[in-house]
Amino acid sequence: MLNLIGTIFRGESQSPEKFWIAAVVCVTTVLSNSISQGEDSAAASTAVTKTVRKSHLELESGPKTGSTINQFFVRAVTGPHRNRSVCYVCRYGSRPVVMVLIQKPDPKIATLLKAIDAVVDDNRVSGLRSFGVLVTNESARAVPILQTMAFDERIRMPLTAATTAIAGSSCHNLHKDAATTVILYRNQLAVRNYAFAVGTIDQRSLKPLLDGVKQLIDPTGKTSVKP
Repeated sequence: MLNLIGTIFRGESQSPEKFWIAAVVCVTTVLSNSISQGEDSAAASTAVTKTVRKSHLELESGPKTGSTINQFFVRAVTGPHRNRSVCYVCRYGSRPVVMVLIQKPDPKIATLLKAIDAVVDDNRVSGLRSFGVLVTNESARAVPILQTMAFDERIRMPLTAATTAIAGSSCHNLHKDAATTVILYRNQLAVRNYAFAVGTIDQRSLKPLLDGVKQLIDPTGKTSVKP
């Protein structure tokens, strides 16, 4: 089994995608041995899925709770300030904010953005705001990508681009394996983070995030928050 993993990685960089391939191979091999001893194959398959999913869900990315959200400038691609350099952290001030930081392409990213859009639109009177940031050093290439996604998927939150400098531990402390990190903050202080590896965005994984956004709007739970 170790030789098989070595073959996968030999001569290549250890990307997150290859890590998960190797992990699944390892777990599958172990479970296959158990199956030969009489265990049900369906249960083994479920165990593989749970093992990979659990590892994804334990991914930690973003600033610690209570820490100050760093102010930073982005290149606005969509929204009212498009084609300008703007600091949304500065503009939104003490409001409750959902900040989405995208480090890697994910086929389900539009699903996440639209889900956040729906909650923000229904609770805008409470001051809730949001914005998305594509973290890249190639902002020129990012512009048409974000514009196309916003148009095709009808994404209403402002989409922007910023350099990878904002990903470091001195700024937003993003985990390298987190394709998408959602940071909830209020009064420019971090409240909670949600990290998604590539391919883990679905309705089940979005529920805790959306529940967290509703709690961000009203931490006391005394007022009505629209679903």
